[in-house]
Amino acid sequence: MGKVTGKTLAKKIAVSGFTLLELIIVIIILGVMAVGIAGFMTLSTQTYLNVTERDELLANARFVIERLNREIRNAVPNSIRIDNNSIMQCIEFVPIAASTTYIDIPVIPEVASTSFTAIRFNDVSGDPYACSACNDQVIVYPLSVDDIYNNHLDSSGKVFNVGSFSHPLPPPSTTDEWTLPIQNGAVRFDDDSPTQRLYIANEQVSYCVVNGQINRYASSIGGSQALPPANPVLMAESLAPIVTSNLPFTILPATLTRNAMVQVNLHFIRDGEDYVFNNDIHINNTP
Repeated sequence: MGKVTGKTLAKKIAVSGFTLLELIIVIIILGVMAVGIAGFMTLSTQTYLNVTERDELLANARFVIERLNREIRNAVPNSIRIDNNSIMQCIEFVPIAASTTYIDIPVIPEVASTSFTAIRFNDVSGDPYACSACNDQVIVYPLSVDDIYNNHLDSSGKVFNVGSFSHPLPPPSTTDEWTLPIQNGAVRFDDDSPTQRLYIANEQVSYCVVNGQINRYASSIGGSQALPPANPVLMAESLAPIVTSNLPFTILPATLTRNAMVQVNLHFIRDGEDYVFNNDIHINNTP
């Protein structure tokens, strides 16, 4: 074996190590890379959060618009009304729980009756209609909101409470004609419907824009429109303050050339960005 001298050993050590300058350069490079990667990750994360929040806002807005479309289209004719003050606006209506064609109802000046007959029909779930200690009301030929929301305990009118009723069993019924009781006692309807149309309803629903939110409310039918109603259900947030010149809800009455229409204008604001949703809802149901 050859003899290892001090110079040879020093040379080997010098070749296999790093100088202090090299270590400093590496640290600086790693630091620059770490700052760049961190900045990229922060920017990417913030972009993702912004996109997520924007998508959430748009999804909530589309959900509210779609929900309003479906519910208002299914409203009892002439049940839609709007009320507002300086900080909020509400649109209220009565959803149809069931509908059918009646065969005979007591109408002024006929003799008052405690029942009416109608073609058998199903409820909203598709099952044969039944009412056991329910809060359902029968509505015939409503021409104004007063016809629907005013007192339903009179002996004459257009809205009466349905009495307890069980459809004939076993299904399918052996008869297509049902006789349903009226809880109010002997009553008379004000008018016949030209199409003999009859509606069943059991609640009034409100959508209110207030304090940057749009809430949904539901209560029993009757009385004046409360502002705000009780027991709100949050539907969407980040709405702009109400401007009287551009309200969220507007009703256009029916004309000879078109049905009634509800215009919805929801203005959302988040992180300095504005989103405006304009939607027209045509009211297809007729008295």
